[in-house]
Amino acid sequence: MTNQVVHISQSDLQEVFELDRQVDQELKRLLDLKSYLKTLLFAKTPIEEGRFYAHLAFRTIHHPAWKQIVIDELGFDFAESARRKSSTSRLCEVVVEEHGSLPLWKTSMRAEENEAS
Repeated sequence: MTNQVVHISQSDLQEVFELDRQVDQELKRLLDLKSYLKTLLFAKTPIEEGRFYAHLAFRTIHHPAWKQIVIDELGFDFAESARRKSSTSRLCEVVVEEHGSLPLWKTSMRAEENEAS
């Protein structure tokens, strides 16, 4: 029986390095675009009609990571009171959704309207 030594090839390492760099560049572009869209959406800029739609999704989070310990030691009422008194953070994220193309009946109705006029 022979022992084979497995090596990590330079081509694999190079591919990982290049993919990492590409992903970093694309992620930076994505974050820049989302930041730009967030600014426009906060300013209530109208969205061009079409296949895609964007909106802001808000989440409110509380930071009492210690909540279960407090519930166990001091009770639920005390934990809930502490949660209400603690600061909250509102996170806002841009959500871009794809909608299907307009239904065919809308196009046929427009064609009929054009024929009638």
